[in-house]
Amino acid sequence: MTHHPDRFDHPDAEERARRNAALHATGAETGFWDDDGRPAPWPDDIDDWRPSTPDPITPNPQEPAF
Repeated sequence: MTHHPDRFDHPDAEERARRNAALHATGAETGFWDDDGRPAPWPDDIDDWRPSTPDPITPNPQEPAF
């Protein structure tokens, strides 16, 4: 996987399967949950996901960014 500092590349399907198996074996969470609230593996369609905001949010210079 090539690193691009201006964007996040998701692991390919084979790498996701490897990581999901490792997480399942250790009981770790992926940050995704199923409809019943249980930890779930990375979604197969993660490559199709897009940000929900079209433009980056630019804070007012006098306001903190958090």
